[in-house]
Amino acid sequence: MIENPLVSVITVTFNAQQYIEQTIESVLAQTYQNVEYIIIDGGSTDGTVDIIRRYAERLSYWVTEKDNGIYDAMNKGIRHAKGELIGMVNASDSYENDTIQAVVDAYRLHPENGVFHGNINMLNEDGSLFKQKCANNNLTQLNNGFGLFHPTFFVKKDTYQRIGLYDTSFRLAADYDFALRCRNAGVTFYHIPQVLSNFRVGGATNKQRLNSLNESKMALLKNGVTPQQAEQTYRLWLKQMRKDIVLRKIYDILRKIFPQQLIHHISLRIHI
Repeated sequence: MIENPLVSVITVTFNAQQYIEQTIESVLAQTYQNVEYIIIDGGSTDGTVDIIRRYAERLSYWVTEKDNGIYDAMNKGIRHAKGELIGMVNASDSYENDTIQAVVDAYRLHPENGVFHGNINMLNEDGSLFKQKCANNNLTQLNNGFGLFHPTFFVKKDTYQRIGLYDTSFRLAADYDFALRCRNAGVTFYHIPQVLSNFRVGGATNKQRLNSLNESKMALLKNGVTPQQAEQTYRLWLKQMRKDIVLRKIYDILRKIFPQQLIHHISLRIHI
């Protein structure tokens, strides 16, 4: 293994002018320097491409063209990536300054693992902290839901070569399918016990949430879970989704009334 391995970071984006610069800056500000940065834009029509162009000299590769969804764009980036490790940071998210250094340190000590991942900060749309979440590294529980956080994933290039890229028949759950395929193939996951990524919680509609659960159920079926087990898990997901929607509405109301620090404390206590 090379002492300072090349790490590829891929950002996929479409009409993200509000956040893309923060994402780019978070990658360029990494304390670890041997990084190639790739941006795959899906043909944005707002100011996203103008912002990317301002950073073009500091990018290893970028393109703006129509694609077949987010996972198609991720696959394009992976095909261009030359790094031993490949991370994904979407256009509304960001890394901590030492994220890649922490991943490389773990990789040096535990190179036998195929996926490195960590914890995540969930942010409100205004960038304030919603909650911090710790990954569930018990892969035997992966059939119960995606307790890992894809925005924190750094995947060895040879893992993609072995397992394959993201299945673009999924529009919303190809990352869950990928994790299940890795687990089933015996790929080992290494958990780094710190926050690696800041993920902005967008305004997903109830229909989008339901579509995501339906695709997640399809991923279970594709990866060997029996129809009965998949249906049972799906019903538990639906119950949890309805609860989360109600709690989130309460949280948003309280945010308008109380200080952010108090609201964060309340969200931890009632598990929003």
